[in-house]
Amino acid sequence: MNFDLRLDGKVAMVTGGAMGLGKGIASGFSSLGAKVVILDVNEQTGQETVKEIINKGGQACFYALDVTNSKQFEKVVEEIAQEFKRIDILVNNAGIAAKSNCIDMQVEDWRRIIDINLTGAWIGSKVVAPIMIEQKAGKIINMCSMFGFVALAGLTAYASSKGGISQLTKSLALELVEYNINVNAVAPAYIATELTNNARNDKERFEDILRRTPTRRLGTIEEIVGPVAFLASDLSNFMVGHTMLVDGGWTAW
Repeated sequence: MNFDLRLDGKVAMVTGGAMGLGKGIASGFSSLGAKVVILDVNEQTGQETVKEIINKGGQACFYALDVTNSKQFEKVVEEIAQEFKRIDILVNNAGIAAKSNCIDMQVEDWRRIIDINLTGAWIGSKVVAPIMIEQKAGKIINMCSMFGFVALAGLTAYASSKGGISQLTKSLALELVEYNINVNAVAPAYIATELTNNARNDKERFEDILRRTPTRRLGTIEEIVGPVAFLASDLSNFMVGHTMLVDGGWTAW
C-alpha cells in the first residue's frame, strides 16, 4: 500500500470555498496536487482565492453557486463534468451559524440554516453522485460539527443541521458504497475562522469555550484540513459513513 496523501490529477469541488475553512481545504487540496473547483455565493472573494492558489503554482477555478438552488447546482456540476471529464472529490462545506434560543428565533432564520447547512449538502451529493457512480469511484466529505453530537443553549438550529449531517453521511454512505464511493464527515470544534468571530469577540462566551476545551484553545484551519485530506485520499478507502470528531477533546469529558 502506498501511504501517500497526494491527490495528483484529482478533481475536487469545495462548496463555501471562498474563505475560512473552505478556502483552507481548497488550498490544502491544491498543495497535494488536486485540481480545485471553488463554489461560493461570494464571487469576488472566490476569484481572489483562485488567484492565490494559482500564484502558488496550483490549479483552481471558480463557479458562483447558491447550494440551496438545486437547478443551479445541477447546471454547475454539468459544466464542471464537461470541463474536467470527472469529479473525484466533493466537500460539502458551505454553512452558516447563528446563536439564538428557539423561542426567539424566526422561522425564516431556522429554515435558512437548515437549507444551507443540511439541504445544501444533500443537493450537492445528489447531483454529484451520478457522475461518481458512472466512474465507479469518488469521495464525498461532509462538514459536520461537534454540535452534531453535543449541544449548547442557543445553537438549536445549527446543532440540528449538523446532527442531520451526521445521519445524512451514514445513509448516503450505505447507498453509495457499492459504487466504490466513500461518504464520510469531519466534525470540528470551534475553529479560528470568520464563522467564530462573534464568539471570540464575546469575552464571557470565549472564556466558556476555552474552559470546555481540554486543549484550552481553538483549532486552526490547518488542523481540520489534514483530516479532510485524509478522507479525500486512498488511505481512507475502508472508512464508510464515519464522522470524524476533531474537537480538541471537547467531547471527551
